[in-house]
Amino acid sequence: MDAQKFNSLLKKIKYNKRAVAAIYAEYYLPLKLHLQRKFGNLINAEDSVQDVFLKLMEMDQPSYVEFPATWINELGYNHVIDELRAKLKELEEVPLSEDIDSNFEVEKTVLNLDIQNAFRNLDPVMQKILYLHFWEGYDLQDLAEKFHINYGNLRVKVSRAYQILRIYLK
Repeated sequence: MDAQKFNSLLKKIKYNKRAVAAIYAEYYLPLKLHLQRKFGNLINAEDSVQDVFLKLMEMDQPSYVEFPATWINELGYNHVIDELRAKLKELEEVPLSEDIDSNFEVEKTVLNLDIQNAFRNLDPVMQKILYLHFWEGYDLQDLAEKFHINYGNLRVKVSRAYQILRIYLK
């Protein structure tokens, strides 16, 4: 479906069943397959697609959508991410018994000490790079630019750092 036809149908989606049916027929299966590929068994793709189309019918008219398939896939992706975040938040709110919680803290402390000792065997630049990558979420490409290192060389250095950490964490 071309963008002009999609936008025309999108304007009518709140009050015209044929507009809903046309958009649904065109984008249901591709969206379902897209979500299944992205999220696998984490979600029920059919339910998520249904939710996306319900939201689509309830939403205010967006500005002109130039790439309808991409736009609908992004709606689906964002919807699933929101669902997964909500589930994660529910899991975080489940209280642990004091016994489990205290054992976890002890194990976490021991684990942190082991990791800290292993981390000390790396050169300072590699320590910074691994910290920024894993704990701060920087992409390796961004770190390569920041530290003025060729991206391929950085990947090799990170791989060697992993080898060193594996030796000390055994």
